[in-house]
Amino acid sequence: MSIQRFGKWDFRAVDSASAARALDRLKAQGAPAEPERAAVVVLLREAPLRVFLLRHAAKEPFGLPAIGRADLPGTTARERWAHLDVDGSYERSGHGPKGSLYGFPGGRHKPDDPDVAMTGVRAVEEETGAMVALQRAWARWVTPEYEPVRFDTWIYVATLAEGFQPRIRVREPEYATWIGPEQAVCQYGGEMSMPEATTLAELSRYSTVGEVFAAAEQREMSPILPRVTLREGEARLVLPGEEHYPAGALARA
Repeated sequence: MSIQRFGKWDFRAVDSASAARALDRLKAQGAPAEPERAAVVVLLREAPLRVFLLRHAAKEPFGLPAIGRADLPGTTARERWAHLDVDGSYERSGHGPKGSLYGFPGGRHKPDDPDVAMTGVRAVEEETGAMVALQRAWARWVTPEYEPVRFDTWIYVATLAEGFQPRIRVREPEYATWIGPEQAVCQYGGEMSMPEATTLAELSRYSTVGEVFAAAEQREMSPILPRVTLREGEARLVLPGEEHYPAGALARA
């Protein structure tokens, strides 16, 4: 949870004016929306370690602030998985993505899913036609309170059942590839949700699937709820346990 930057991407930078508007919107709303359960699955293979990356039309299941563009000073990140550009000025400026984002199979929990882990297994089958063999929880992210649609999203790491190769099975994904975690976040980090980009940065520390699964067994699965802090005109995302983490959603420094 300590990752701040990776390559050219600043995982915590947000536009201060947009942050102020988002907090004002939440204050006017009165109370945060209740988050829905969701799951995302990072499929792994080796050697070397690779992840199965999809490019698809912007979809939910996070609604989290996105990564600031260090190569475009003064800009914010995207709206669609919901950064802080609440009036859409970033996308209208021409710097925002045109509706396609990179990520992994996943989606909302459905009533007939036995649990949220099976939501991830179902999403893999629906989006890739493949079956999951082994799966471990990696992280749990909750959409910030200022978003009108919120998700309590479990991120899983998984391997495929023998004989299965993922492919684009549904209409929505536009492109799919196996890629190294470091290459994926360095190349596409600005077109991912913050949790997925953070997960890739974390996975880049490992060389094998076995190492990833061993690390997953030791991970803390408390919910990660990003909040915005405004200090001396600068807006940053902070995570639980970090310095300056606001005590409440409406707090301002």
